[in-house]
Amino acid sequence: MTDDTAWQRAVSLLDAGHADQLTARVRHLVGSHGEHRLSTGRGAVVIALLDRISPRAATVSWSDPQDCKYGEQVWRLVTAKQSGICALSGQPVAAGDAIFRPAKVKPPPANAAAMMLAVAVDRAFADQRC
Repeated sequence: MTDDTAWQRAVSLLDAGHADQLTARVRHLVGSHGEHRLSTGRGAVVIALLDRISPRAATVSWSDPQDCKYGEQVWRLVTAKQSGICALSGQPVAAGDAIFRPAKVKPPPANAAAMMLAVAVDRAFADQRC
């Protein structure tokens, strides 16, 4: 076995072990939190609010059968620049509404245009505490 092959195998084993730990953590968190489903023309997006890490940020598990799956994605509180639909409640979002959306990273996530009304997020976290 060459050094490169040995290194690639070691890295793949590390990645696999880390992926299993992350998957187990997300399953535990999602199991202890309510899931929200939003039907789209392409299938149901499954959203779980995992943690309110600050008043202006939350971690979200997002699973879209067509585009992407993010186990622990950070969403930030911002003001909507355009209208849309709340991924959590299905309610309309107007420009100027307080919303949560995926944090800006490079490259942008596949769900970068998604938004959740801040009032819907607040309500969902309050319901989890009951």
